[in-house]
Amino acid sequence: MNKSTNTMTKVLFFLLLAVAGTAKAQDYQSFFAADSTRLNVYVECIDFAPTFYLTINSTDIVNIDGNDYYQGFPHGHYGVVFEYEEFYFREDVANGKLYRYDPILGQDILLCDMSLAVNDLFYYTGIDGETYAIVYSITYEDGEKVIHLTDGFDSWIFHEGIFPSYLPIGMVMDCESSLLCEYKNGDQVFTNPHFESCYIDWDSVEEQNQQQEKVSLYPNPAKGNVSIEGIEPAEVQVYNALGQLVKTVRGTNEVDLSGLVEGVYLMRITDMKGISYTKRITVIR
Repeated sequence: MNKSTNTMTKVLFFLLLAVAGTAKAQDYQSFFAADSTRLNVYVECIDFAPTFYLTINSTDIVNIDGNDYYQGFPHGHYGVVFEYEEFYFREDVANGKLYRYDPILGQDILLCDMSLAVNDLFYYTGIDGETYAIVYSITYEDGEKVIHLTDGFDSWIFHEGIFPSYLPIGMVMDCESSLLCEYKNGDQVFTNPHFESCYIDWDSVEEQNQQQEKVSLYPNPAKGNVSIEGIEPAEVQVYNALGQLVKTVRGTNEVDLSGLVEGVYLMRITDMKGISYTKRITVIR
């Protein structure tokens, strides 16, 4: 082999390496649509479970400390509840990471990391403070990476190009937030498997009341047992007027309140589909 041929062979070899490296380092899909992204968000608090939706347009860009963020705007009947929140998002498509800027902390909060592998830990701040979830499985849907995580109690997913199904930083203090659905340029690209559908995107108080009225308590006021009617409960949590959890029962529609002091309590009832309802119950003696 002459010198010219040897040189050409080396060039081709390094070109092949470069192509292979480029393919391996291919970017993840963007979390945002080219024009508009809509997120239907369900917020679960002790005595309030509002929903709203965020619209994120590609033209709504805010620069903070040298970084460009997409700004989200809350809408829907309960969108006004979240108008004081500042929704700034940015992404790192090379590593599949999504961030939300926290103006109070003055820094980014990591929402999603598509580069995780099985048994990796994902650290986040939930309503109970700093904690973590573990990756227990990775699957692929139509060639898109899906990461399955659990914190030992709840589970959620990171789906390539989609906002996380659980938003661990919350949208309001002491509440948990979940992504119901995501739309890109008007097309629905995700539905949360832990919820029935995108039904909780209410536009009126009447529609929310109709949903809540599916569930009733009898008797109310109650001295001892109270029956839950209208759904089959998976779990019932009882909170006192201070917001403290005082009782939890599972797999029954009968709750014994005889050990509680007289007063008004909140019952958070979660059905078999993971949908939660909040009812007030008065305990008398």
